[in-house]
Amino acid sequence: MSAAQHRILVIDDERGIRSLCGDVLRRAGYDTEVAETGKGGLSAAAAKPVDLVLCDINLPDIDGLQVLTQLMERDTPPTVILITAYPSVDTAVRGMKIGARDYITKPFTPDELRMVAQRALEEDALRRENRDLREELAYGNLVGESEPMAELRSTIAVVSRSDANVLVTGESGTGKELVARALHYQGVRSTAPFVPVNCGALVDNLLESELFGHVRGAFTGAEQAKRGLFLTANGGTLFLDEVGELPLQLQPKLLRVLQDGEIKPVGGVDSTRVDVRLIAATNRDLSKAVADGTFREDLFYRLNVIAIEVPALRDRRDDIPLLAEYFADRAALRARRGRVDIDDTAMAWLKNQAWHGNVRELENAIERAVVLAAGNTLTAEDFQPRGSFEHTSVTTEQAPAASPDEMLSLDDIERIHILRVLKACGGQKTKASAILGINRTTLWKKLRQYGIE
Repeated sequence: MSAAQHRILVIDDERGIRSLCGDVLRRAGYDTEVAETGKGGLSAAAAKPVDLVLCDINLPDIDGLQVLTQLMERDTPPTVILITAYPSVDTAVRGMKIGARDYITKPFTPDELRMVAQRALEEDALRRENRDLREELAYGNLVGESEPMAELRSTIAVVSRSDANVLVTGESGTGKELVARALHYQGVRSTAPFVPVNCGALVDNLLESELFGHVRGAFTGAEQAKRGLFLTANGGTLFLDEVGELPLQLQPKLLRVLQDGEIKPVGGVDSTRVDVRLIAATNRDLSKAVADGTFREDLFYRLNVIAIEVPALRDRRDDIPLLAEYFADRAALRARRGRVDIDDTAMAWLKNQAWHGNVRELENAIERAVVLAAGNTLTAEDFQPRGSFEHTSVTTEQAPAASPDEMLSLDDIERIHILRVLKACGGQKTKASAILGINRTTLWKKLRQYGIE
């Protein structure tokens, strides 16, 4: 942003200071206005938005700290620099606690004035850029302009201001982790860690150690003490994905942490206090799990302080074109190829599919099409299964003969195929799961099932 696009307001009852600031800042290219009273300055700021306010602490009507307080109460407060004489520096420091960005002491030179104004505006621009980047990271591919997505983003904006526990529900593949990340990065804990853990991807006896840590010698193989994920997330957010898979015997221990704010490592004696916001997600009906006795009712209510349901893709089909283009751009970038367009036939095909796997299935389908497509425009044919079993017309009589000793089990075939895909993807599990047409959690479970490291 150029200097001319910045508007600066100077509030000072001394004519000489007003004249100096006005002349110096205007010559520097800033749109500058001056006021001689606090009330006059507040009126000027209300009449037209300002980016930067230089305000004297000692004013004839209301003091500078009162002006600062009222400016800070606005929805989009400006950056404020206090003007002070040396004896009132302590007051200026109090003003910085209220929200002032900096202070400048009288008398000051034109160079000092230009420097402090430029630095404040540059820092403010950097802060806005960082905020925008956090928002982009937070919302990730929560792409869509449909009414359900607008409501979801509105809910996230409100709930992110709270520190209450949140239960995110929705079908598999709808983007529940993206909602959790949005809640974290839009909230007051945005600069602290966001730590995700998939409760369904760890075996029962390891999950407790992952969450709470363990001391050396706590169990066979615990040769060193381990810091748990609650401590890793201290000050930030712990995201428990697939919380419905949490073993029943571990649920009271999690409940105790939520009640007391303390954790005890496996095999340990002493407890440690933690400050963690908990966000959980599930595609299961936890109310039914409570009724069935597989999930504790008291834990359910602790997790379900605020509930957010993520809409299924079939309930927001108007978002499919935006999502498709977004995923195609990302897939093309990962595949190191030029931009890939989607023609009308392909878009119509995409909009007519059931997408039982929701956004994740759509993303996987587009990534496969981008990787396999010969041209730079995807057509409906690029999304048709190639060489899949359901489109194979080979009969049992045509199948090649083999002795029983040479035949592999379905598990063996699946294990070999997973290994081939992982090798082709350089071990990247996200990419491998996309090619295999399964989600990451399913891939992790199969890796454990087949003993693949």
